[in-house]
Amino acid sequence: MSNNKEGESSTTSNYFKQIRRVKLYVLGGDGQWDDRGTGYVSYQFVQGNGAVEGLRVTSEADDSKDLLMTKIFEEDVFQRQGDTIVTWTNPETREDVALSFQEADGAKEIWNIICQVQSRLRKNSSEECDTENNSGNNSSGVLHNSDDFYEMSLPQPEMENLEKLQEIVSSATSVTRDRIVDGVMQDGYLAKIYQIFRTCEDLEMEQSLHTLFKIFKGLIMLNEPSLIELCLSDQNVLDTMGILEYDPEYSNHTVKHREYLKNPNLFKEAVPIKSPAILFKIHLNFRLTYLKDVVMARYIDDVSFSTIRELILLNNVEIIAQIQSDSAMLEELFELCRSPSTPKAEAKNGMNLSEKKRNGFLFLRELLEIAKPLQLPPQMAFFRSISSHGLFSILQNGVNSEDNTIVSASTDIMLCTLNHDPQLLRSYINSEEGDNLLKNLIQGLLFFQDVGLKAQITEILRCLFDSTTFGCPVERDGLLETFYLHHMDTLMSPFTSEDSFTEDGELVQNSASSGKDETKSNERSVNLKGSISKRERKECWDCARKHVVELLSFCIEHHEPRVMLYMKRHDVLHKVLKLFRQPNKHLVLAALKFLRQCVGANNSFYNRSIVKNDLFSGVVHLLKQHLYRNNLVNSAIIELFDHIRVKNMKILIKYIVEKYRQVFEHIDYVETFKLIYHQVRSEPRV
Repeated sequence: MSNNKEGESSTTSNYFKQIRRVKLYVLGGDGQWDDRGTGYVSYQFVQGNGAVEGLRVTSEADDSKDLLMTKIFEEDVFQRQGDTIVTWTNPETREDVALSFQEADGAKEIWNIICQVQSRLRKNSSEECDTENNSGNNSSGVLHNSDDFYEMSLPQPEMENLEKLQEIVSSATSVTRDRIVDGVMQDGYLAKIYQIFRTCEDLEMEQSLHTLFKIFKGLIMLNEPSLIELCLSDQNVLDTMGILEYDPEYSNHTVKHREYLKNPNLFKEAVPIKSPAILFKIHLNFRLTYLKDVVMARYIDDVSFSTIRELILLNNVEIIAQIQSDSAMLEELFELCRSPSTPKAEAKNGMNLSEKKRNGFLFLRELLEIAKPLQLPPQMAFFRSISSHGLFSILQNGVNSEDNTIVSASTDIMLCTLNHDPQLLRSYINSEEGDNLLKNLIQGLLFFQDVGLKAQITEILRCLFDSTTFGCPVERDGLLETFYLHHMDTLMSPFTSEDSFTEDGELVQNSASSGKDETKSNERSVNLKGSISKRERKECWDCARKHVVELLSFCIEHHEPRVMLYMKRHDVLHKVLKLFRQPNKHLVLAALKFLRQCVGANNSFYNRSIVKNDLFSGVVHLLKQHLYRNNLVNSAIIELFDHIRVKNMKILIKYIVEKYRQVFEHIDYVETFKLIYHQVRSEPRV
């Protein structure tokens, strides 16, 4: 037994010698650093008439010879240069000294000691120094080695030792940290502290409760994952959170972390999770997130934040791997999401099937969210695994649900899969059964009342048809053909069909309209008219038109030949620019952006259409309304004309000058129009 202890002591001593090994340099009169030798640095404490804390460098060749003995000064004379060098100027001798450490840990350790000593000096902690003087055995005023500073041990977890324990934990350094962690994680140590906490709480010992808070705040800031996990384990989490309720800075406020965590509604198990280890990881991640974002939000530093985030990520890897390998659980989850939420089905199951189905979609969304930060191989394996279980077929039904929570979860899941691998969803839509999914998305964009859902669906369609992420040309051509032949008419119905909303929000339907989407469109229209006011219906339709125009601008940028052909056949350009007459500024700006996209394409079809149909008349009318106004509409119009001038679009410049010269020649708050006229006059005449 004693031999083991001696071996351990020898190993520890060698470790400390290694990290304390330094080269000592002193700046000479010639401005060069003189090498004064190699040795080992240690923290020293001078006792006698006035305690002084300092540093000592003992020669490596002769441990009885001191290369340096200096006190730690209260003045801000110490500097850390890089990871391994500490320098200072002695304010008494004006001598410049540098210590070059063999190990970065040693430099960090000594630097931490210097900072701690200076902090005590600046707080005028003379009483603490006197206490240390009185308690010391050496009063001769001679320097003595204080390896006990490193080789500390934790006090017993007793009421009278709380202040001492708090001081040790709060002043932990990179070396003492490991010893503190080992001591706290010994069997029974935390349990005794929790018992002290319960006693203090029962007796309302506020000062001791505040000390316990500081202890546990310090323990968490040690950034040891195993210790954090132990504090948040099932048997310890409530006591840990109870201690962290007693923040001395908020002593007048009641915090109820334990009450919140005991709420049974926080955890909803969509399908049974049979593995206790994975169930614990799920609970632990929730507690870690709560600790990071709520309990310790005011105190947590970047290192602690990264430690907790890394611990959450590692737990997520295990959770995803376990669930991915559990085919029975995945099948049960997908079966739940496919189930019809009818009163008959709920009566048969004897439970609220709608709520269980909603929880199933939310659980699926959460699984995909936690899989996003994973490394690419496990992430790809998981996404392909759930896709093979019929992910997109349940999303197709989810988007068509009357439950907005399920619809929102479905769109979130689709966005997640598109950001990971767009080919998965594209392949499904190209299949025979996937046609309805695209149809449901477009119907939702037109008729959902929720503005957020409309925006999500718009983003899904953008990701789906983004030409920069397409794979093989066959897949691209097939998807675009499906979209433009079978779904573009529905998407453009706010501008091209006979069915529309009047200015007061009333839905006007053409009885002669027909097509495969008629039934669904009518269902959505009825829902839209149902229980909302005319103003809300108008706002809903305006929002849909804005998103459709934004998608048109996107299509012009990414697949111009197809969209140009469609616009030519249906006179889309002329119909969209009628939005300039709308009082809704968002619609006006969307139409301006659309026109800017058309002009930016510098395509003869768009340019000829503009000139032939005098499509700038609406722009000029808008400019007259917003002259001398510092707003987005005015800026967008000026930028449009400036782009035409810079790109020297002759057909448009000629059209502008001939048609609207009398309007523009009086505008002097910008140079754009004067430069356009100058450009025309500068053109050589044939």
